[in-house]
Amino acid sequence: MKRVAVLIFLLLFLPSVVGWNGQLCSTVKYQKSIEAVAVENSTIYASCSYRAVANSSGLIGIYYLGTTGAYSINGTKLWEVDSGFVVRLVPLKDGVLVGSLGGLLRLNKTGNYTGRFITKYKLYDFTVNGSYIYIASGDMFTKNERKGMLYKLYLSNLTQIWSLNFTDLLDRVRVGKVIYVGSGYPSGFAGKLKFGRLYGVSPEGKILWQVELGEWVRDLEVWKGYAVVGTGYNETGRILLVDYNGNVLWNQTLFYVEDILVNGDTAYVGGYKSVVAVDLKERRIKWELKLPYRVKTLAIYKGKLLAGSGEFKTKNGTVYSVGTLYVIDPKNGKILNEIPAGYVRSISPGNGFIVVGTGSNIFMVFKEDEVIPKSICGSGLLLLLVLLGKKFKKT
Repeated sequence: MKRVAVLIFLLLFLPSVVGWNGQLCSTVKYQKSIEAVAVENSTIYASCSYRAVANSSGLIGIYYLGTTGAYSINGTKLWEVDSGFVVRLVPLKDGVLVGSLGGLLRLNKTGNYTGRFITKYKLYDFTVNGSYIYIASGDMFTKNERKGMLYKLYLSNLTQIWSLNFTDLLDRVRVGKVIYVGSGYPSGFAGKLKFGRLYGVSPEGKILWQVELGEWVRDLEVWKGYAVVGTGYNETGRILLVDYNGNVLWNQTLFYVEDILVNGDTAYVGGYKSVVAVDLKERRIKWELKLPYRVKTLAIYKGKLLAGSGEFKTKNGTVYSVGTLYVIDPKNGKILNEIPAGYVRSISPGNGFIVVGTGSNIFMVFKEDEVIPKSICGSGLLLLLVLLGKKFKKT
């Protein structure tokens, strides 16, 4: 009977494929992190990003650099190219869109540049909607001088349709019944100025309205054509629901928001040492899970919520990352699995794999069975009954 139990355990619970780790820009001496990962069929894309500091003739310059690479599912490196400091990757059928602080790049499956669009200010976010791409860019020059620009491009060739100037630092863009654009500091806790707005823009590039938020827009998603807005300043923040006319339908005090994931009528919100589930129809918080570190990124896969958390720590002049990948039951907020991974900066699940980018410049590729716990049900339960039945017949 013990042998049968061991066999059942092996069949039901042990991962069928052991994962692997990858690394990019390995020769760079600066602190690096994997800020973006993506899975598309049998290809894994990842981007290494870092800041290089140069001191020339008494002038200190900061350069935002990085590379993007592609790997096969089994870990074979296909290519790696310069891409700048990447904030977002979006796979396409013929390659990948790379949003770096300097602009938008289009790479084909062999890593060749097939398109490029340079933004006037730093690119902090972009989104693909049908045949179009919308880019939010911005910069801060002095305490009182903030500038931004919203672009609309053709997806096919990255040519500009229109651009719209703002006296604000744009950091998020999504498309609902109007184009929603947020402003604020794009990442981290840095920045003493407290500001933030949400804009509604027409498809033709006209500002329709604006909502003063008083806090940085940290993330922005869309639910049934409405904007779901997460804000932050220091450790506090809010979650808001805004309609396409600029009316605030709901405004809930929360924590410093890092990421919003909308799934059906539920918004999962990650941020300062917490994850919450929000019922958008009833406009209430369903559950809240407290965690040791801030939650940077969220994903849904196979009916489970994945939450990447962590922080950077400094010891003896060395910066390193600590953190965990959590698997959470989205119905009640219960933790189902914890995987120590360092500071998780990006997650992308798909095709039976879960890719995790970390602040340690390592991205981890897991077989889904290594991350998501199996339950004894369905085919697993049937196998268990068959094996036990055979054992009892023999006795």
